Amino acid sequence: MTESQDSPHPMPLNLSKLSILFVSIVLVGCGSTQKSVKPPVTLEKKKAALKTLNQSIQPITDAKTTTSNDIDWSAGVLPWDRFTLPTFSPNGLHAVVQLGDPPSTAILCGNTNTPIETTVIELHALDPVQGRRIAPLHIARKGLILGRYANDTYLLVEVPLGDQGRWIGQIDWATGLLHWIISDDSINCFPAMNTFGDIAWSRRTVDENRFHIVIKTPRGTRIIDDGTSDWLLPFFVGTDRLRVFRIKEDQLSLVELDLRATTPLLTAVSLPIVEAGATRKLAWQIATTNPAIASSAQHAFYHPILRRMVIWQPDNSIPSISLALNSVAATPVADGSWLVATPSRVIRQSLGDDDGIHLRNQMGIPIATTSKQWTHLLLLPSGNRLEIRAMNLSQ
Repeated sequence: MTESQDSPHPMPLNLSKLSILFVSIVLVGCGSTQKSVKPPVTLEKKKAALKTLNQSIQPITDAKTTTSNDIDWSAGVLPWDRFTLPTFSPNGLHAVVQLGDPPSTAILCGNTNTPIETTVIELHALDPVQGRRIAPLHIARKGLILGRYANDTYLLVEVPLGDQGRWIGQIDWATGLLHWIISDDSINCFPAMNTFGDIAWSRRTVDENRFHIVIKTPRGTRIIDDGTSDWLLPFFVGTDRLRVFRIKEDQLSLVELDLRATTPLLTAVSLPIVEAGATRKLAWQIATTNPAIASSAQHAFYHPILRRMVIWQPDNSIPSISLALNSVAATPVADGSWLVATPSRVIRQSLGDDDGIHLRNQMGIPIATTSKQWTHLLLLPSGNRLEIRAMNLSQ
C-alpha cells in the first residue's frame, strides 16, 4: 500500500548517522567447497523463542515477536571506516571493504574529480559455516573508491584522476589483480553490473556538467541520453532491465528502462521522488543506503519524504509499497516477505503489514545472497567493526 507523504519537502539524509549505517555495495564470488552448515531451527526452538519477548523493545500492539539467537550465526568480522559499507559477493563468501579517510561527498557523487590518496581496499573471505577469520588481501593501489556491485569473479572500483578523467577498474577476487576496463579522460562514475558481466555507468566530460548512461556488453556499447537530464547511479534489475536516478528540471525520479528494446528510452517508466530541490548528493545518498546484489529482481530504496523504505514494482497493480516507518534498509526473502532494518531493530515484514516479526533489537543491515544455505547476511555495527551474521530464511 502506498503511504501518504509526511512532509511537502524532502527530508535530507543525515550523513553523520545514515552513512555510518551504510554506503556502498558490491558482489563477489568464489568457488569453494561447501561444508555442512548449522542445522535448521526446530519447531520446538521456534516456539520457545516466541515465548522470550525482548524486554528492551516494545513493538506495536499487533506486532509479532521472536528472537534471533537460533536463526543466525557468525560468518566473520570486518573492519569498518564507519562510513562506507562493504560490498559482498552474491554467494556471501567474499566481502571488500574501503578503509581510511573517505572521499568528500562532492567526489563520491561526481560533482568534483579531485584525486585522493587516503583510501585503502581490502578483500576478505568470509566463513558462513564456522565463522573463522581469514587473513585479508590488501590492494596496493591507494585512492580507489569502492563500487556498489560486483559479480562472482571480480568487483568494481573507481579512481578520480582530476583532468585525466575518472577510470573504472575491476579487481579479481582470487588474486587481487587490478585491471582498468574504462580508462579515458571522461568522468566515469557509479559502475554497476549484472550476472552476465554487462556493465552500466554514468559518464560526463570534464567540461560538461551533465551525466548520461553507458552500457557495455560483449555485443557492444550503448548510450542512453535524452539530451537534457542528469542520469545517475544506474543498476540492473534482473539481467535485462536498468533503473537509473534522473534529475530533470530540479526534480528527482527513478526511471526503469527495458534493455531488450532497440531504443530503451522509449520504454521508460518513472517514479517521482522529489518534486523540487533535487541534487546529485541527494540521489547518491538514496542510492547507497541500501545494499543489494547484482541482478536482483527486486529493489527497495529510502524515500526521503515518506521517511522509510519503498518497494517500486511498476509492472504491478500496486506500483509502490511502503515498508515500516523509519526503515532505512530492506532486502527481499524468497517467500515474498522482506527483511527490514530500522535504527533500533530488524524485522521480517510481509507486504501490506504495518510491522513484522521482530528479529533483533538493534540496527542490522540485511543483504540477500544466492546461497541456499545462508540466504542472507546481517551486518551489525560495533564501533569500527561490522559483525557479519549468516541467516537461513528458506526453512
